[in-house]
Amino acid sequence: METMAKIQAYCGIDCGECEAYIATRKNDRAGLEAVAADWSRRYAGSNLGADACVCDGCATGGRASAAHAASCGIRACASKRGLATCAHCPDYGCGILQQFFAFAPALKDKLEAIRREIGK
Repeated sequence: METMAKIQAYCGIDCGECEAYIATRKNDRAGLEAVAADWSRRYAGSNLGADACVCDGCATGGRASAAHAASCGIRACASKRGLATCAHCPDYGCGILQQFFAFAPALKDKLEAIRREIGK
């Protein structure tokens, strides 16, 4: 998979490695359709279309419709607080993040690494 410049989402995802972000940046409709099909298979109960996978990165202020990004509690909270990532939050480890880490434990490691870098 091709990667792009490092753009960190609030939750620790590196957007430059995300297939939805890459397809969006390339204006690649077929790529978005492939992402939608993959994510629909991966996440039981989902039936996504290509438009639901369009994403410019949730922290960039651009389009953030990828799957649930538009309604993501992590995104809403961090954006409202003006944070670069959740690792920068004084309430780091909140209930929203704990639920997310249960789903995506590798991102906890990424956020913990950021916290170490910034001395938290």
